[in-house]
Parts: sequence; C-alpha cells; structure tokens
Amino acid sequence: MDRLHVSATSHWPNYLPEYVAREFGYYEQEGLDFSRSAPDDWTQVLTDLERKDAQVVLGGLWVPAMYHGRGRKYRAFAQLNHRNPKALVVREPVTDFEWKDLEGKIVLAPGAGGTAPYVHTAGLMRKAGVDMSTVRFVRDLSGPMLTELFLGGMGDALVTDVVNAAFLQHRNLAHVAVRYDQAGGLMPNSVYYTTEEVLGRDDELVFRFCRALQRSIDWLKTHKAADLTGLLAREWPSLDTEVLVTVVDDLRTSGIWDDIRISEDGYTEWLRILAEDGLLDTPVPYEDLVDPRPAARAAQLTP
Repeated sequence: MDRLHVSATSHWPNYLPEYVAREFGYYEQEGLDFSRSAPDDWTQVLTDLERKDAQVVLGGLWVPAMYHGRGRKYRAFAQLNHRNPKALVVREPVTDFEWKDLEGKIVLAPGAGGTAPYVHTAGLMRKAGVDMSTVRFVRDLSGPMLTELFLGGMGDALVTDVVNAAFLQHRNLAHVAVRYDQAGGLMPNSVYYTTEEVLGRDDELVFRFCRALQRSIDWLKTHKAADLTGLLAREWPSLDTEVLVTVVDDLRTSGIWDDIRISEDGYTEWLRILAEDGLLDTPVPYEDLVDPRPAARAAQLTP
C-alpha cells in the first residue's frame, strides 16, 4: 500500500465523493493507504505539502494560481467541485433576485478560510453590471462568526455554502436568494493540487487516486443520498441527517460532482475573475497550472 494523505481546507459535505471512495474501499483497491486532515488554519495545508506530510492538497485553485511565478510551484490535476457550492441568503423570501438588488446593501462574505467567497461573488456582481461603489462588504472573518452576526442583525445578505444555507432556510432563519452552482456557471471551486515531484512518481500515485475518485463520482450519479445515511451521520453528527440527505441529493443533481476533469471553460472564467480582482497580474494559461492527464485517464477507464 502506498501512503496518500490529503490535507484539505475543510471537512464538509461538498467534498462527499472523497468520503464515498473511502467508504466503499476504492482507495484500498488502488493500493492506496488513504488519509485526510483539515487543519483549523487552512494555510497549514501548504506546510503539510512542503514537508511531505501530505502528498496532495484539496482547496482553491486560486492558491496555485497566485503562487505561479511567485516562489512556489503547484499543479492542479483534478477537481472535486465542478461548480461553486455557495449561496447568498437574505432575511426575507425572494423569488426574483437579481444581483443589482445588492446595490446600496451590506454583504457579509467570509474570508478566514480563503478569498473565493468574496472574489467569486464580486465577479458575478460585476458581470451583472452592479454598481460596486454602492455595495459594502464585510470580509476576512470566519463563516461561523459572520453567520452569527448576520442572524444577530448585521448586514443585508450573507455568502455561505449551500449546506448551511439549506439549514438556515429549514429553520426559517434566512432565505436563499441565489445559488452559485445554479447561476454561476462552471467553476473549479475545489481542486486537488500537488508538486511536480508527486505528479512524476513512477507508481502513478496521483492517477490511482483519480481513478478511485472517478469511481466515487460514477457511484453518486446512480445512487441516492439515502444510501449514504450512515456515512453522513458519522461524518457530520452535529447536522440533522434527514435534512442533510435532502441537501446531498440536491447537490448530486446540481452538477457540482459531474466531472473530476478541470474544465477549461470554467478555469478560464475563474482566472479572469481572479485577475480582474487583482489577485493575478494576468490569467495563467491552463497548461501552465493544470496537468489534465491523471483525471482524463481516470475518466476514460471507468464505466
């Protein structure tokens, strides 16, 4: 068995295919001794990779993009989320939301775990023609803190993930105005990245990992979340499992787990937004940041 440790920026249901592969022994069948961790300070994932405590990182594509040509060399090779599983929630039910509705409003956008919640939101707003000078953002704080503040009366809208949004709406504490996985187009929200050394290993460690993930994706396309009730209850015991099953089924059909291959169209749009917001001097060419071969081979070899 070859060790493969993933250091991830969080432990949450939008990463479900990774847990499904472990649940059904797909890693073991590939000869992988799989493990994962999710450090409280997400930047620890980079230290884990540099120290070789982890072979792979699961996180935002914006990290290897920002470091490209700036000291660290990371290559993304697969995606876990084909779309961004984020949502914008507001205080009252809304059926005809438009991004321009946020003009003159205060939007809470968590940032302690990464910059994507704000950057993608702002990019979608600019694309919709919102006058950004009229919108105020509260940023750089944790999701739980901003959620608590929003529920306490701060701001007009909150960027959160689809799972939290569903639970807030279920408890009638907030209402979903827009879901990014439905309205935001393709976006490689969570990707796997590593070093050239790991990608070049003779034992094809990364390819075998991709093949296990692809089997997991294939399984999720043909099975309902009710078949995973035990897994969901074990991994997220603080969440109401019955509600979570419904949310996971919704995510299954939304397209966020459609393909582990990083879409060039989604990549191009996301890099455009990152450059537009100043995180990059200019978009990095796809071939400079992504090694598509492991995921492409895995997709071809699975049913």
